[in-house]
Amino acid sequence: MDPRPLALVTGVSRGPGIAAAVARRLAAEGWDLALSGWRPYDAGMAWGRHDDELDALLLDLSPPEGRVRYFDADLADPEAPAALYDDAVAAFGRAPVALCVVHTHDTGGGLAEMTVADFDHHMAVNARATMLLAAEHSRRFEGPSGRGRIVTFVSGLPLRGSVAYAASKGAIHWMTVSIAAELALQGITVNAVNPGPTDTGWMSPAVRERIRSESPLGRLGRPEDAAELVTWLCSAAGGWVTGQVLTSDGGWSTIR
Repeated sequence: MDPRPLALVTGVSRGPGIAAAVARRLAAEGWDLALSGWRPYDAGMAWGRHDDELDALLLDLSPPEGRVRYFDADLADPEAPAALYDDAVAAFGRAPVALCVVHTHDTGGGLAEMTVADFDHHMAVNARATMLLAAEHSRRFEGPSGRGRIVTFVSGLPLRGSVAYAASKGAIHWMTVSIAAELALQGITVNAVNPGPTDTGWMSPAVRERIRSESPLGRLGRPEDAAELVTWLCSAAGGWVTGQVLTSDGGWSTIR
C-alpha cells in the first residue's frame, strides 16, 4: 500500500499563483499531487498564458520531491469534476485524501454592465464546480476516518466592480459551512481560506503600492502565506478544525 497521501489541487496553471504555492508546500510535506488548471482562461487575462511557468512548476515538483500529474479541466463543464477525479484515480490508483479548490474565474464587471451569461459563468466555475468537486470527494474518499480534507477559497467583501465574482464567492462561503456539517460523520473536514489581497501578478504597480501602504503589517500578501495555512489544514494537526472560514490577510479586513 502506497503510504503517500494524495491531494487534488485545482487552479494550477500559473507559477506565481496561490494554487502553485499550495502544490509546492504539499509536495514538500510528502504529498503526491493531482493538479488541474485551465490555460485558456489565463490566455484571456491581462497576465496572459505562460506555459513555461507551468512546465517549470511540474519539473520542480518531479521526484524525489513528489509525484505529480497535471490535467487540463474546464470546470465550467458540469461533467469536468467527475472526469477530473476519474483521471486522478486512474493516474495514481487511489482517490485523493485532500481536495484543495483554489481555481477561480473573475473577469470583473459591476452591476450595470453584468450580463446573465457573465453571472452564470462565474457561478458555474466558482460555486457549482466547488460543490461538484466536494460531492465527488465525499463519494470517493476511502479513509481513514478523520483524515479527509476539503479546503476552499473565498474572498473578503465588498468587491466593488466584481459583483458576479463576489456572489460566487459568497456561495462558496456558506456552502463550505454546510458541507462541513454534512461530511463530519464521514471523517472529512471542510474549511475555507480568505487570503486577502495577494500578489500573484495581477496587481499594477500603483495597486501594489497602495495595498502595501495600507496593510496593517506593511506588506503584500504572498501566495506562500495562503499555502502555509492550507498545508496546516491538510495535516494531522489541522484535523480538529472544520466548518470554518479562516481569514489570513495580515489584518487587511480589520481596516475595511
